[in-house]
Amino acid sequence: MTAPAFTVIVLGASGDLAKKKTFPALFGLFLHGHIQASTRIVGYARTKMDRADFLKRISQYIKNVNTPKVKAALDQFLDQCTYVSGVYDQDSGFLALEKELQRVEAENRVVDRLFYMALPPSVFIPVADGLKKNCYTKKGINRLIVEKPFGMDLESSRVLSKALGALYREDE
Repeated sequence: MTAPAFTVIVLGASGDLAKKKTFPALFGLFLHGHIQASTRIVGYARTKMDRADFLKRISQYIKNVNTPKVKAALDQFLDQCTYVSGVYDQDSGFLALEKELQRVEAENRVVDRLFYMALPPSVFIPVADGLKKNCYTKKGINRLIVEKPFGMDLESSRVLSKALGALYREDE
């Protein structure tokens, strides 16, 4: 059984965690049929680059592309990926992201969104706030995944938890 289609938004998409771990893991899920061809993956980061540079950057970390079948799957996976550059502390970047989300979701009528924060803890709150204000779908399901480390110590972890709790429900 295949999972329903949705949009995955990888925040911090140009960083080491995203290119070395997140995107290879997403490709593994795609390769094994756990991500549909109608699912879209949108990278968002501060690094200015076009889609071609982004795809080149993430594909170089995907290993074992040694058969025609896997190569074809990688090409299809990359066709599902796009990129938006923007800052983490201004609405303008998130508005550009929302515009791209609406464009890719219109192709498949997808309205569910999974926001994956592959970011340092110092920007969790401004990013979570920017997403909630500008990119939060009201037509479907929103999910926010926060990558560890979650804070620098117990106190900062509690501050982050309280701030995120004010923006998002527990089931999101």
